[in-house]
Amino acid sequence: VEGLANLGRARRLAETALRTCAPNTPGIVRLDERLPTALVVSQPELAERLVTGVLGPLLELDPVDRALLLETLDAWLECEGSAGRAAARLYCHRNTVFNRLRRLEHLTARSLSRPRDLIALTLALDALRLAP
Repeated sequence: VEGLANLGRARRLAETALRTCAPNTPGIVRLDERLPTALVVSQPELAERLVTGVLGPLLELDPVDRALLLETLDAWLECEGSAGRAAARLYCHRNTVFNRLRRLEHLTARSLSRPRDLIALTLALDALRLAP
């Protein structure tokens, strides 16, 4: 922070960065590395609409089924779109990952191969995970 005049702004940005972290997750985070998620957590009303609009049909599923599909999407995203690596992380076969992702696409009417849909699903997942 350059000078006291910027201290308040720096504090607000630090709080925003903190809100991009999952609860009870230790570590250091840089806001610049999480700007899309920061945008989501900065606008709770829009984040709620994003979750409802994108993940609405998933939210109506049985909680165990919903958690399984969301965990699969999260693992696939964390593994940079690799079904094989996601399968290893989830202790299942890669075809199981593909089947779950296809089901998720069908339920949400979104395609993981369309960039805008992928962005919407990713941000909605962040918003759901980080909702107060």
